[in-house]
Amino acid sequence: MISLFNSKKILQRNRQPWVDYARGICIILVVYRHVFEGLDNVGAGASSYSYLKYLNIFFFSFRMPLFFIVSGIFLGGSLARKGIGEYISGRFHTIFYPLLVWGSIQVTLQLIFAGYVNADRTGMDYINLLINPRRIEQFWYLNALFFVSVLYAFIKTYAKYKPFEQLLLGIFFFTVSWYCHASHIQIGFLEDIFFFYIFFAVGDFIAGFFLNEKNEKFMSSYRTLLVLLPVFIVIQHYFTMLNLLHKDDYYVQYQQPVIYTVAALIGGAFILNISFLFQKLNILRFLRVLGYHSLYIYAMHLIITAATRIIMIRIFHVQNIPLLMTICISTGVILPVIFFNITDKIGASWLFSLQKRKEIKKEHARLFFGKGMIMPNETLPVKR
Repeated sequence: MISLFNSKKILQRNRQPWVDYARGICIILVVYRHVFEGLDNVGAGASSYSYLKYLNIFFFSFRMPLFFIVSGIFLGGSLARKGIGEYISGRFHTIFYPLLVWGSIQVTLQLIFAGYVNADRTGMDYINLLINPRRIEQFWYLNALFFVSVLYAFIKTYAKYKPFEQLLLGIFFFTVSWYCHASHIQIGFLEDIFFFYIFFAVGDFIAGFFLNEKNEKFMSSYRTLLVLLPVFIVIQHYFTMLNLLHKDDYYVQYQQPVIYTVAALIGGAFILNISFLFQKLNILRFLRVLGYHSLYIYAMHLIITAATRIIMIRIFHVQNIPLLMTICISTGVILPVIFFNITDKIGASWLFSLQKRKEIKKEHARLFFGKGMIMPNETLPVKR
């Protein structure tokens, strides 16, 4: 079973474990939300559990922005090491390609099992993966991450924008996205690209601080935690209550964008602080394993949680919502990790990337031994 999780190799890595911790925490929160929404949509009554609904919104503001921030932190090193051509090629193979493969698989399954799933699919949804990915549940993120990183890299390389200038550009894009949404101007996939560009820019802006080992002591400090914790609780509670008051999980995000940004940045800072603490204490190491596989979990989890929900409710007639939440979240984060490692071992890694084995091995050699740092789930593990 350990080999199916690839745990030994992952835990032997000693370069920036906080990255895997942060991604591991966030991917669990992502799966939590999607499981909650799935149970609520089928009338299983998830919203009747007020504490589950509260937590669903409380942890909503910072999960996705933090993914963009962490990716932005490592942009500079990747560009310096690879160059823009290889960087974009890598992003296509490891982000956009899984979007096409797993997005198409999910849409196909939803069409086949139309009477059992929540989604209302048509053949047009294959195209929507590219032009309007918000219609295809979680796949908007892979679309936005790919185009944000490519656009940011082009501007950084050819326009020579420095991180602060990128931040200003991000604020402009953020304002455009908010205005278009508020004015009901449909710009498709551009809305998320413009909205989340600023968080990628924040990551690049703070990269020097987080990649400097001298600052690990500050980030893993209990004093830092004591400062961030009350601020985190207050702002996330305020964010939650505003959304609950207006009966809309996206109210703050689209109607109060400044509050959303503050909540996202404070929440991200808190999770990073927790991640550095876990790294220091070397505890809850399963989060590192999940974080390493977060991209694959993200791509597959909705298929697995929906299947689990259908089986538990329709076949085993389970109606207990907390129990269903626990089972669906567990399968949603564990089974994708097992499936990925099985496919990698049997030579089916093309399900996740078109990168050649030699290229993948070179990337991981740099990851383990080089001076640069590659995001752990942006390249596929070598065949063990």
